[in-house]
Amino acid sequence: MLSIQHLIERGLTSGFLKASSFNSSSPVFNYGPFTSHLLFNFRQEWVQSFIRNSSGRYQFLWLDSIDQIPSPSPNTTLAWQTKITNNLLKLPLILKRDENVLEDDHLCLQYVKPTEDINLIRLANERTCFWKKYFSSRDKLEFLSSKQNQFDINYRFSQDTELYQLETIQFDTNNSSLNLSLNINHSLIALLLDSQMKSLHPLLAPHQIGIQTTMKSAEISQYISKILTYKYHLRVVRLIDEQAADHIPFRIKLDDNSLKTGLCTVWNRDTQLNECIHVKLVTKRLGDYFKALDDFV
Repeated sequence: MLSIQHLIERGLTSGFLKASSFNSSSPVFNYGPFTSHLLFNFRQEWVQSFIRNSSGRYQFLWLDSIDQIPSPSPNTTLAWQTKITNNLLKLPLILKRDENVLEDDHLCLQYVKPTEDINLIRLANERTCFWKKYFSSRDKLEFLSSKQNQFDINYRFSQDTELYQLETIQFDTNNSSLNLSLNINHSLIALLLDSQMKSLHPLLAPHQIGIQTTMKSAEISQYISKILTYKYHLRVVRLIDEQAADHIPFRIKLDDNSLKTGLCTVWNRDTQLNECIHVKLVTKRLGDYFKALDDFV
């Protein structure tokens, strides 16, 4: 396992972190540009996970702020992003945001259902599966029922470090609702630490596919890029050199002969294998791969 100092150096060079201050006991940072993409992608996955599990039975409403919450009605799902006072600033977290930040951003969600339809155990199992999907070191995730009618999901980088609190589920008996709160800052840090500031889950990666091309194969590159972007809704970027593709799950390489042979090379970041595929098949192959990841529970 890489040391925290090594991970910080990698995060600073890769664009996931931006230095604020540093000391040996508790490094402090600001988010880099790639972490902004990670937040957007993860928020989309988080929201979609509730829509998929609801099977379309509940009205899902995303609000810009907590002030817009209407009078809840049964079988309604409300979600919003807000700031909550951070009570964990004094804990010796191995990696945290700038100390001047007094509040953490949270994603909040409220299920409003009839009392007999609320099943905390079932929802806890669904949330457990969701978090395991995006972490490679699943043994570092902790799922605890610390209080009655409450379920906590945490991440612990090592046994001698403090927990990162990811998500909390609470059952409110007063208004027959389930309330969920996700700590955005702790979740982003946990995802970055788990990925070693490099190998994010393909669905969360800032760029999912990189295309390396030559002048002669530029037309094929545009053809592949348009299909992957507009038909399969994947995030594609043009690569200038191979070193810039370390964090990208797949890299398509076109050379001068690709126009004649119709073949390209696809490199898989996770398996480190190269595969030669015809350009007519590569878009569907990658599209099906990401669709299978999206459907996996």
